[in-house]
Amino acid sequence: MNALLSTALWVVGKALAPVADGVLGDWDSSKNLGLNVEALGTELLLVKATLETASRKHIGGQAMKELLWKLRDSASCAEDLLDELDYFRIHDELHGTYDAADHHAKGGVHDLALNARHTSRAVLGLSSAATPAEPGQVLEGARQRGVCCGWPRARQRSRGISSSTSNANQADEEKVSGCMSKLGKLLPRSSSPHVHDDNSGQSTHGAPQREHSQKTPLLGFNRVDVSERMKHIVEQLQPVRREVTKILQSCDRITVPDIAQSRPIATGQSIEPKLYGRDHIVNTIIHDMTKGKYHSKDLTVLPIVGPGGIGKTTLIQHIYRSKEVQNHFQVVIWVCVSLSFNLNKLLEDINKYIPPVEGEKGNRPEELIEQRLKSKRFLLVLDDMWECSNEDDWERLLLPLKISQEKGSMILVTTRFPAIAQMVGSTDHSIELKGLEFEYFRELFHAFVFGDDQRRSDHIFLLETGDKIMVKLKGSPLAAKTVGRLLRKDLNFRHWRRVLESKEWESQTGVNDIMPALKLSYDYLPFELQQCFLYSALFPEDFKFSSGYLINFWIGLDILQTDPQNRTLEDTALSNLNDLVAHGFFIEEESYDSPWYVMHDLLHDLALQVASHDCISLHRSNVGLVHIQPSIRHLSIIIDDDDAVSHENFKSQFRKLKTRLKVKQLHTLMLFGEMDESFANILGDLFGEANALRVLHLVNMPTSVESMLNNFSALVHLRYLCLGTKYGREMHLPLAISRFYHLRILDLGQWYGSCDLPKDMSSLAKLRHFYARSDELHSDILNVGKLILLEELKVFRVNKESEGFEPKQLGH
Repeated sequence: MNALLSTALWVVGKALAPVADGVLGDWDSSKNLGLNVEALGTELLLVKATLETASRKHIGGQAMKELLWKLRDSASCAEDLLDELDYFRIHDELHGTYDAADHHAKGGVHDLALNARHTSRAVLGLSSAATPAEPGQVLEGARQRGVCCGWPRARQRSRGISSSTSNANQADEEKVSGCMSKLGKLLPRSSSPHVHDDNSGQSTHGAPQREHSQKTPLLGFNRVDVSERMKHIVEQLQPVRREVTKILQSCDRITVPDIAQSRPIATGQSIEPKLYGRDHIVNTIIHDMTKGKYHSKDLTVLPIVGPGGIGKTTLIQHIYRSKEVQNHFQVVIWVCVSLSFNLNKLLEDINKYIPPVEGEKGNRPEELIEQRLKSKRFLLVLDDMWECSNEDDWERLLLPLKISQEKGSMILVTTRFPAIAQMVGSTDHSIELKGLEFEYFRELFHAFVFGDDQRRSDHIFLLETGDKIMVKLKGSPLAAKTVGRLLRKDLNFRHWRRVLESKEWESQTGVNDIMPALKLSYDYLPFELQQCFLYSALFPEDFKFSSGYLINFWIGLDILQTDPQNRTLEDTALSNLNDLVAHGFFIEEESYDSPWYVMHDLLHDLALQVASHDCISLHRSNVGLVHIQPSIRHLSIIIDDDDAVSHENFKSQFRKLKTRLKVKQLHTLMLFGEMDESFANILGDLFGEANALRVLHLVNMPTSVESMLNNFSALVHLRYLCLGTKYGREMHLPLAISRFYHLRILDLGQWYGSCDLPKDMSSLAKLRHFYARSDELHSDILNVGKLILLEELKVFRVNKESEGFEPKQLGH
């Protein structure tokens, strides 16, 4: 519930962003939309206040969850609408147009014609591809939508103008009004926004066709439609917000939940009688402590680090209980630190384990520890250490422990986080636990499934399926335990096959099961890091990515919070990536030039689980089986080489997605793998209405993006565009790119096609990165000085003879 509240608050905050600085509101007030924007902004603020109140209350239950989901979904619709409105604000500023205005600079008949066009769109719903509407259809459409076709009355409703206008204006209005029966036959149906193609020979305003060859499609603005949509969203938000408020009034104030309460507390006694595949590590640590390199040193701190469920605590328990260790150390102490590093409590717990000495004085734990350990060699285990935000507290903990005059005292620390291991370790390295090698893991897995009896020989037919399951568990002992118990319930092929195909272990909820153990690490993350992690569910398993790739992805998703220290988005994203590595969610792999990052398969499963309401990843084996939540807004399609599902069946299942997936609300569409022409056509048909996309990632395409997405020009929300083709296949750069005013990342990758840039590329005022196979493309950007957020410009050629390529372009 807390995660849902945080997400809902975050979405509402994003929806409010376009109106927060007042720029959009000031512009809207001149377009006769100000009151509607103000009403929507006010309602969003009320929703935000309600959610903030909910975060301080004790709430629960499925019904409340559904209400919060409704608030979040309506807030997402508001975000889309206000973002669209901001798009047309930018368009008017860039081009000096009045397409979104309520009045024209020249006034009079221009003003009336402008409003006639807006109202006609509202009546008809324009579309350049549809058939013309008959006058009767015009009138019927007006009745159904509540829009009056008499233009003077429409003006009165939209602007509050009296019907007693001047004679001249009345004459002008009559001229416009008299033309509407003809316009009714000419204006086709559509929904906002509407695409106008310059190639038709007419601009939005009836201006002549542009002279240069690179003509960019223009989008028309439907003020009446936008106004109605804003009112509709407010009407959706109000009743749900009021009901949530009523419920909250009867709820008690909540105390902040302590997720440590659900943590099983480990002791020095292991419940696993045998340790599989770790004998070498155990023997090495015991030897180094009792006879080797730590034996003659002062106090040594040795961290053991690894992800949840990898067996850190079990390893230390076997070391702690060994006869060599018990005989070597005069005092052995086991303390479970868990999620909160409380110095005073830790000192008290340590003191309880140490026998009193004769003549000790004082009653403070640190004083007693000093006196009791002064002449003793000791082993202290600090198990499951999650944090130590104050390094001074760590040093204060060590002070009474360093008093011991005996050589060879040890502190063993287990932690999930490499950053903690680096901070506390006093050796040149820590012990990093990874998954068990397959041979040992198989032995452990079978022990959990079959126990010590001889049933394994009776079920040889299951072992092949068991091996396929083990591959997915990546050597995690806790995963072996979780899945082994699940399989042991029913030793038949059908049950084991179902567990394999559905990954049934993900739904196990016991505190000692693998997914709850991993989710605890996720719950512990700050909200922004949770957001950055969960969208990794869209990547394929074992997908390797660079830091730049992931940072651009996060920027495109618009999930990075503004930094109070005025760091760039890139710096904030890199800091988040480093934090996720430090928390063990991404693994850094060194390469010859720059590091690559990858996710453990089980953590990828966790991402799919925590993102299940927002994200879905479809591939051959699951496209027809997976449940698609109605709230899904982020989709990836993975075209793999799974022979279990035929290519034709894969396509057939995709054709049916229209009935299961709300395409209009998608914010992300990512494609991994290669597709053929027929699959490209299926995608084009499926995503013809995906106008709300923020992230579009299409590589290895056999055709142009414009032929695959016939609404490409209408993607007014786009932030991140990554395009590419199959090797050797040429494509032309879509001219509509220069109209994506919100675009922040343009990645053409290994584009092999023609890349003549549109002349108005400088309209992309929010562009931060432009990647292309040829750096020379950077030199083709006319008036590049307008792109003040661009982080890098690879090539710039001064051309004093050509306007737009002067040295002053490099001023910012």
